[in-house]
Amino acid sequence: MKKEDDKEKKKEPVLFVSQDNVLPFNPFELNRNYSVLYTIEKEGKKQTLEQNFSLLRLKPDTQQDNYHFIEISKTSELLIDGEPIDTRVYTVAEKTAELLFPLRIVVNKYGKWIDLNSYDKLKERWEKQKDSIRELFDGKTFAQLTKNIESAIKDNSLLVKLLSGNWFLRAYFNGIHRAYTQSFETERKLYFPAIAQTEDLEFLISEKVNPYLNDLNQIEITQSGKSEDENAEEYYRAQYFLNHNNYLIEELYLEYDLIDMKRKITVEVKNLD
Repeated sequence: MKKEDDKEKKKEPVLFVSQDNVLPFNPFELNRNYSVLYTIEKEGKKQTLEQNFSLLRLKPDTQQDNYHFIEISKTSELLIDGEPIDTRVYTVAEKTAELLFPLRIVVNKYGKWIDLNSYDKLKERWEKQKDSIRELFDGKTFAQLTKNIESAIKDNSLLVKLLSGNWFLRAYFNGIHRAYTQSFETERKLYFPAIAQTEDLEFLISEKVNPYLNDLNQIEITQSGKSEDENAEEYYRAQYFLNHNNYLIEELYLEYDLIDMKRKITVEVKNLD
């Protein structure tokens, strides 16, 4: 027992801010490329989706500390089960993505995504691309696509809702940079989308931070909890691994089991730089 205690003492402690053991969100060095892998299991069948993204902190026009502007770009094509697809549905998705990305979002001091910062640019992009998109689809499909896009860019809240189903954005900007108290643990409600275009699931989670760096000199955060809906059997788990110098995410692994729906979804994000 004494040897285990001595080993624990030799580990490097995490450098927190303040007596409340705050992990600060300081994305001033954020200019990174990440690989993103989704795995969807349903009734014994498994499907994977892979894509790379870049994240860049934009310099604000004025000095502020309570929020940051982050630009997200897609840097690779989408692979489904390891293969690119070339179908009408995928083309619609890609053309929509061209409109939405690069995407600029507003992130608060806890590292949580709270708003968009690119409404005007989205509108300009749509006007420039509308004619070229029209040539790809029949009249009925294009009319529906136009209706969906223009409704979204006219209504800021609708556009936010449209993007809120993006698992990568929600997992990365999850509000993990917060006070972990003297016990290195906190409890809170967490909302996460199960399926795009549906209401978020609500979980009551326990969030813990290891007060010592792991063997890779990373800060480890774990989240675990279950659905607040007593009639639903749904479980949520996540692990985050942060750079100990700048508190940026190196890797994350998130999964949630929707037992009633016989569905399990995992999100894996890794720093490529």
